[in-house]
Amino acid sequence: MKLAPVLRVPWADFQPPRWGGEPRVVVGWPAAQAAPRLWSADYLKSVAGEREVAVREVAGPPINVFQNLDEGGYISFHRYMDWVVETAETIRGVVGEPWDAQEATRAISRVQPDRFYYLDARLKRLSKDLEASLPAPGWYRRAPVDTNFWCGVLGTSCGLHSDVTPNCNTQVVGRKEFVLFPPSQSRFVYRVRGITHCRFDPNRPDFDRFPLARQATGLRCILRPGESLYIPVGWFHQVTVVSAWAVNVNFFWPRPFPQGLVNRSLWRLLLRRGCVRLRTVPQSLRSRLPLPGAGRRD
Repeated sequence: MKLAPVLRVPWADFQPPRWGGEPRVVVGWPAAQAAPRLWSADYLKSVAGEREVAVREVAGPPINVFQNLDEGGYISFHRYMDWVVETAETIRGVVGEPWDAQEATRAISRVQPDRFYYLDARLKRLSKDLEASLPAPGWYRRAPVDTNFWCGVLGTSCGLHSDVTPNCNTQVVGRKEFVLFPPSQSRFVYRVRGITHCRFDPNRPDFDRFPLARQATGLRCILRPGESLYIPVGWFHQVTVVSAWAVNVNFFWPRPFPQGLVNRSLWRLLLRRGCVRLRTVPQSLRSRLPLPGAGRRD
């Protein structure tokens, strides 16, 4: 497995390539540079503390969260941030500050709590103040379809996967490491048939189980506060918190033509999703009616 550094480009010079291109770390965006000076834990609680949020739960270390989810639940954002800050202090006392994803993955396994939590929330629902202080970069004609707020502690990772829309990750607090592979590497990273997740974990490479992964070639970067990472459609990426805690904001845009068509590995998946949407149109119309038990959070 060979990883080269992601190229860094000035904010004023960057435009997403029409055909997708490669990931780029974009530096010098004024809004991204201003947010880290403002978004302390206390400030986050002051503007969103009473908001109720859905928190993801993992039994054991927070490794490949979306492939190892437990029950989770709803709590106030204030309580979640208190847990983050307290856990970050514990982590610093036990393992210090690792600098790469593999070290972070090993280190978090030495921390005693048997459950960890991870938050991803729609930014505009979490706080209008936060949304206003970090508007989406104007890279596309259309506005983002989603803008997500992510917050977790050391070692939290999402599992290797790809997205079918272009996106931009902006780091606000702490650091995250990104390992990325182009769509052409799907065979080497063992993508699960029919979905965008992969069986191979670059943070814990098992070349006995996944021997083709030795041939994988990709990119790597550690994103620091004020920096942004553009990820084209179809690029596989695994994201890992490599500081005691971290916050980043992720913008997802509608997939522009012809992105998606240039990635043959996505054709079958996109066709299947299109067919599912066609079949579920009547159901989506019915879903506008109130349902018994709606709003329950058992």
